[in-house]
Formats: sequence, structure tokens, C-alpha cells
Amino acid sequence: MATLARVIGTAGHIDHGKTSLVRALTGIDTDRLKEEKERGITIELGFAHLELPGGETVGVVDVPGHERFVRAMVAGAVGIDLVVLVVAADEGVMPQTREHLDICGLLGIQRGVVALSKADLVDGELRELAVADVAETLEGTFLEEAPIIACSTKTGEGLEAVKAAIAAALREAPGKDPEGLTRLPIDRVFSMKGFGTVVTGTLWAGKLRAGDDLVALPLLPGGEPGKLRGVQVHGATVAEARAGNRTAVNLTTAKEWLARGQTLVRPGELEAGRLVDVRLRYLATSKKALKRRARLLVHAGTAQTLATISLLDASELAPGGTALAQLQLDEPMVMLPGDRFILRGFAMQRHHGTTVGGGVVLRTLGKRVRRGTPDALQVLRDNERAAAANGGAGDVEARVRLEVARAGEQGIARAALQMRLAYPPRVVDAALAKLSAARDVVRYDKERGALIDKEALASLGRAAVAAVEAFHAAQPLAAGMPREELRAKVSGDVKLLHLVLETVGSDGTLVVERDTVRLPSHDPARDQARAGLAPLAERTLAVYAAAGLQPPRPVEAAATLAVDPKELAPVVDMLVRGGSLVRMKDLVFHAPAVDEIRAKLVAYLQAHAEISPQQWKDLVGASRKFTIPLAEHFDGEKLTMRVGEVRKLRGIPKR
Repeated sequence: MATLARVIGTAGHIDHGKTSLVRALTGIDTDRLKEEKERGITIELGFAHLELPGGETVGVVDVPGHERFVRAMVAGAVGIDLVVLVVAADEGVMPQTREHLDICGLLGIQRGVVALSKADLVDGELRELAVADVAETLEGTFLEEAPIIACSTKTGEGLEAVKAAIAAALREAPGKDPEGLTRLPIDRVFSMKGFGTVVTGTLWAGKLRAGDDLVALPLLPGGEPGKLRGVQVHGATVAEARAGNRTAVNLTTAKEWLARGQTLVRPGELEAGRLVDVRLRYLATSKKALKRRARLLVHAGTAQTLATISLLDASELAPGGTALAQLQLDEPMVMLPGDRFILRGFAMQRHHGTTVGGGVVLRTLGKRVRRGTPDALQVLRDNERAAAANGGAGDVEARVRLEVARAGEQGIARAALQMRLAYPPRVVDAALAKLSAARDVVRYDKERGALIDKEALASLGRAAVAAVEAFHAAQPLAAGMPREELRAKVSGDVKLLHLVLETVGSDGTLVVERDTVRLPSHDPARDQARAGLAPLAERTLAVYAAAGLQPPRPVEAAATLAVDPKELAPVVDMLVRGGSLVRMKDLVFHAPAVDEIRAKLVAYLQAHAEISPQQWKDLVGASRKFTIPLAEHFDGEKLTMRVGEVRKLRGIPKR
């Protein structure tokens, strides 16, 4: 039995025979809950597999038809390749028929078959009227050319024809990408004795094998990555599940950390976000215009959350219209450009349910956008054109570089870049390889696959040079600007700063030493300013030497020396770097005095094992204002450690 990486799903009004049709076609009863059997209606998603006339097997998702269970219906419909729209011949098109049809269209489903069920209840002219009713409803939809097949689960009429039509339509249905970033939206979570946690879903992209590391996003409190123990497709254990398979996976992750609405991904590949830029379509069946700050339910993947809809190129949207918009989600979701979503309101539309629209994702993980912002609108229109064109290699390279450039001096992680582009990962990787070879885009963090545009890198290099020049002007006697101080001026990302310094160092713009960075022309030993500052340095050192373990604060020292505090600051910094003074928070101590009290402290602790705050105060001969910084300094040196209210000897550091 060959498995075809395809999934079909049912759609249609309640009690039109969806579950009965699935049972007749597959031999599997998808109503598994006691309540479903007692009430005779489908409440939750049901799953089966169907053997096609050619011997291939496909997954089947049976969805609820009642208006109260549209969330479950959408969760089941999002991953299907083909829909079987079920319409009862004796009732014809009903409200959920129309709503489910719109949902499938908004989700981008392109192929389908129409099953005119319960055909045994009508004949002759009534059957012809039922077919005409359905055909009229399908006009202008993706099912306009779909076959309408009369069938009956009681007599068996038309069942083989339905199977044949499904097989034919699937041959034309586009498949999913096995080379894409792995995504499995979770639609069920349960425990099995002897196995542990099991989740099911339709594998949207990528592949899954036993031993893979996976994480469910967004993370629930306490959640963490887990390992995949085993994979099943259609109830059989397989070595690998591929995009398009209905899949059950056994995970090491605890059941309480998993829920419908999360998406299984590989750690670090994707993120869940709250801001999504979209092309929104508002259904013509809606009663009134959509306001620009409307609150609606968003369904994407198997998840649902409330969101604020910000229209970006219109003040309001009339029924039947489209607009660029930003969804501000109450709860984060995993979404990529090209993904589809559904919007639902809270009031029933006439003969239609609560579905009011939907659309396609253009960009994720962006920033909040104000209506009418030209740059933001251009970004979205560019993305929309790129997705529609599915352009050549040069076009993709230009789009990839544009997104990296838009990230600016912050750079962008590879996963975040993917979430802004409507291209498969392998296409993006090919473009990045060419851009990296040309040094138009530079990689700087292997773990995150982080990237930065060459112009942004050059800008950071100029900022580094300017910061070092300013430092030399303020502190001419310093050997160079400390790297940590430069990081605060240029980039908080250590690896990005390393790339910047590597770049400016290799071209000779700056000299990068172990802990400092300087201009090639800077030599403090030759700096004429040294002659002017040296006397002040000697006088400053004399003030702190006389003060011992009760030093003045910087402002007090400046007053004693009759100089401006700003003039004294670089001199003190120079003496600290030279080791003549020791900085402790907002105090500066004479280094020989610190060495002397350190020796006394070691001798005391070797003799008495511990020292109390009062004993330490007596040993120093100063108030708490000075003894506390000194004690914490020796803790930081790993000389002492605090145990309750006393301190004990940890070790004698090598000096």
C-alpha cells in the first residue's frame, strides 16, 4: 500500500452526511467521542485514510458541520489539498455550506469534488433541481468546475465515482514542500499507555524522523524542546513523514506543555509573533464596512486568537473589498509569508455564519505600522509582487538583500529572514550563498545564522571609528578605548561587534588589541598632552594616598585639587587603568592601601576563620560607607565569601 503525501477533507452543513460518507469510503468511523455517537453529530475533528482506485492511500480529515464548531472545522481544513463538499440532495445548499465554501476559498484550497449525498431520498426532477442549486452556489468559486456526483451511503450509488473523482482531482492539486522549514500544526494531543505523549496534525512542510529535536510554539509555561520517539502515518510506523502526510508523533515532551493551536518546529528555525502584515479580503456577505481598529477572531493553522485589525491603506473596508492590514494578535502564532488565515466575527451573517473574511500573510515579526506609511506599504506591495511572480534567481537575490538591508545595523537571524519572505528555504539559501560570496551580505553568528548587509556593516565601522576618535580626544593618555565601552557605543551584540572590529582591523582603519581599540596614529607615550596631565596625575595620586581607606568622592577630590570634575575624570581613569587606583562602585581607593588591608584581612581570617561586620569595621578603621564597598570588592576577587552575616576566606588570589 503506497502512501501519497496528500490529505483530503470534508466540508458542508450539519447532518448532510459527511461522516457517513467518510465511513462508506474508508470503512472508518471518525466519530470517536461518546457525545458524538449519542447526539449523532460531529463535534471534533475525525481522521481516516482512503485507498484510491490506483492503490495509493491518502489521509482524510472529517470536520464538524455545526456553526458552533467552526473553529474545529478550520483547524481541520487548513492542511488539506482537496475538499469534498458534501450537500444533501433533499435539503440543498444551507448556511454552513456557504460558510465552509468561503473558508476553503480563503484558505487557498484549489481543488475539490462535490458529493450530492442522500441521493436515494430524491429522484427525477428533484435531483436535477438539487444539482442546479449546487451549481449556482459554486459559480465564481474555486469549485465552479468541480464534478457534482450524486451518491448514497445506503445504496452505494456513486461511491466509486466519488473515489475516482478524488483521485483525478488530486493529480492536479499542488503538493506541499518537503524541503521547507518543518511545521506540524497540532490538532490533537493525548497520552497512550506504553508510549506517552502523542500529537497529530498534517505536516505542512519539511520531514520528520525519530530522534529529531522539536519544540511546540508558542511555548506554554514550563515548556521546553523534546525529542521525537516515533512517527506514524495512517496508523503505521514509518521511518520518515513528509510534507503532506497526516502524521502522529510520539514525543518526550510532557502532555501538559502541548495543546491544539501550537506548531511543532525544529528549535531555532522559527518564531511565534504577534504582528502579522497581510492582504485582507472582506467577504461580500458581511453586513457593514470593516472599521480600521476592529476586533475579530483570527484562525491560522490550528490556532485561534483575538486580534485588532489595523487597515493600512484604507480608513474602512467595504464588504467585498481587499486591503493591506496588520493583525495585532492577542496571542503569538507561528506564521510565514504565503500562509492563509480566516477572520470571524461575533454576529451571524444572513444565511452564512460568522466568517467575515481572511487573507494571505505577506510579512511577519515586523513592527507596528501607522496607516498610510509609504515605506511600510511599499514593503508589503513588494512582498506581494514577489509572491505572485515567484521570480527568477536574480529577483530572489534582490528581495533577500532588500530584507537584510531593511534590518539595518541590528542584523537579522536566518529564521527571522525566512519569516519575511514568500520563498521556500532552499531558494533563500541559494540566494544567500551568492550574496555572501559577493560580500553584499555578511554572516556573523553561526548559531543564529545571523546576517547583515554590507552597507549597514560599513556604517557600524564608521560609528566605531568615530567613537574611538572621541575617546582619544577625551582621554588622550589612555592606551585605547576599552572594548566593552565601544560595544555600548556601537552594538550590544558581541558577535556583531567582533565582525565590525575584524572588518576595520583588517583594512587598517583601527588597531584592535586584546582589550582595547585605538587609531593607528594614537600613541599616548608621544602625546604632548601627557606633559600637561602628568602633574595633575601626580597631585591626584597624592590626594588618594593621603586619604588611605577613606577616600574622597570624585567631586570632593576635584574641589581639593581646585580643578573641574570633568578635567579630573580622565586622569582618575588613567590611574585606575594603570593600577595606581582601584575603583569600587562610586569610590576610588589608593591601590597600596587596598593591598595592605587585603593582607590584614587574610591574616585575620587565617587566625579566626570568620569576620563579622563590626570586626571588619574595626580592622579597616572606617565607617560602613567605606567598609561595605571594600568587603564586596574582596568577594568579587573570590578572596572571601559571605555566609549569613559573616565572611570567610575562600582563597588567596594570585596577584
